[in-house]
Amino acid sequence: MNLSTLEPQSFTLCTSGACGVGSRIVHMGMLLVKCAHRKVSRKGRAAWFVMPLLMLIGLGCPYSFSGSSLPSHIRTIGIPVFENESLDATIANEVTGGILDRFLDDNRLKVVPESRADCVIEGKVIRYDRRVYSYTPDEEPERYIIVIALAIVVKDRVKNKDLWSQEGLDATATYAASGTEEGDSNSEEEAREIAVALLAQDILARTLERW
Repeated sequence: MNLSTLEPQSFTLCTSGACGVGSRIVHMGMLLVKCAHRKVSRKGRAAWFVMPLLMLIGLGCPYSFSGSSLPSHIRTIGIPVFENESLDATIANEVTGGILDRFLDDNRLKVVPESRADCVIEGKVIRYDRRVYSYTPDEEPERYIIVIALAIVVKDRVKNKDLWSQEGLDATATYAASGTEEGDSNSEEEAREIAVALLAQDILARTLERW
């Protein structure tokens, strides 16, 4: 397959600090999954979308994932369910689950109940938006964009201080209105999964590598 003929998809992760101020656009994520896209289930497709994005984030950001630069007394982490200030009833659980899974996969900090954790991620979903991103020549919706915005505080419970915090940490992803547009997710659900994965990766990196 000639990958140069495929249309890239862009996902935006808005950050500040270690990866720079403003928006970081991750291009070419979809190029790594086109070969398998039509041959796997919907859940399989979502996994194929997310994993190349996480690989690209690791390549494009100056974080090292060989170890943690956290203070030596922090060995465990608690991730209680996020609060929800958005109008979407399930998004806070989705975000919490995505972050929890990312820390479990990484395994440099042991995930434990909040009451036994050396540090805790406290967060809330402050905004979930879904709006038209582009229109067809007939002025019909062509693509939609979803935005998930968080407020995060990571607390050192041993020293009783904040390790880092961020108000308005957000990520976006787009999907095709028809469900068949090349270069887009096929549904709002898949776009949500991608945005959650981007947020989870960023929170992991900021927690482990900012020191």
